[in-house]
Amino acid sequence: MAGAAGDPRQRGGGGKRLIADLRLREELELCHRYRIPHSVFLGAGDGRWSEADRIKALAYAAYRRQTCGQCGTRAAEWDESAGGDRYAYVTTTVRCVGCELIALEQDQVPDGPDAYGVRIGLVPREVQEKGR
Repeated sequence: MAGAAGDPRQRGGGGKRLIADLRLREELELCHRYRIPHSVFLGAGDGRWSEADRIKALAYAAYRRQTCGQCGTRAAEWDESAGGDRYAYVTTTVRCVGCELIALEQDQVPDGPDAYGVRIGLVPREVQEKGR
């Protein structure tokens, strides 16, 4: 990840390798989630953050800032003037039964102040029944 393209401190951040390498992004997502250096994830580190670990973590943070939190794409992927492709993605419809149950329950929450702070979640039936 050396050089300007791999250095997240340069304007644009992200890094070409990170953009092109799905496996690296997946590894860094786990490192981010568990707050460990990439070298430890690879089984080579001693627990301290090396310069390479810090550069990768900063590049991943820059990549995440460039990524839409809803659809997961980056603006550069759509920008034809920057080599992107307006038609690189197609939509797909997926039904999640859990999300469907949450939406149905959300419809039962009244409007106004009684709804403030109400958030619907899912709990396994066996866990809920044990709590009774």
